[in-house]
Amino acid sequence: MTLHYKVSTRIPRPVEEAFDHVVEPALLSSYFTSDASGPLEAGKKVRWTWAGGESETLEVGAVERNRRIEFRWKAGYVDVVTTVVIAFAPDGPEACTVTIEESGWPDAEGDNARSAFEQCAGWQRMLLCMKARMKFGVDLRG
Repeated sequence: MTLHYKVSTRIPRPVEEAFDHVVEPALLSSYFTSDASGPLEAGKKVRWTWAGGESETLEVGAVERNRRIEFRWKAGYVDVVTTVVIAFAPDGPEACTVTIEESGWPDAEGDNARSAFEQCAGWQRMLLCMKARMKFGVDLRG
């Protein structure tokens, strides 16, 4: 059995704004990363860095403006490359739903399960931080 998961939240902002908050380095760094080496563009490699010093390189596969972003990266705690899909769906003119799916762990045992659960929690936190930044202008990171 392979592992995958999906998390989502409703953001009370137009889909274009939510999309930009993931793709654009300055916006992403205002609530999630401490730095991003460039915007997410198909075929590019982008390095995300966090305040604690952790960093990871994303290999961006697809970017469909205001609809979908797909990238591959190394999962935490294990030597596995996973696929992340971030989807954006309008929910009326002034809101959208952002959904993140990650897949690729070869089994549901031990360190693979730990990695998937940690990644899932991290993406849920990212969505909550994004919502807080976009709705209230606050940074939940501290």
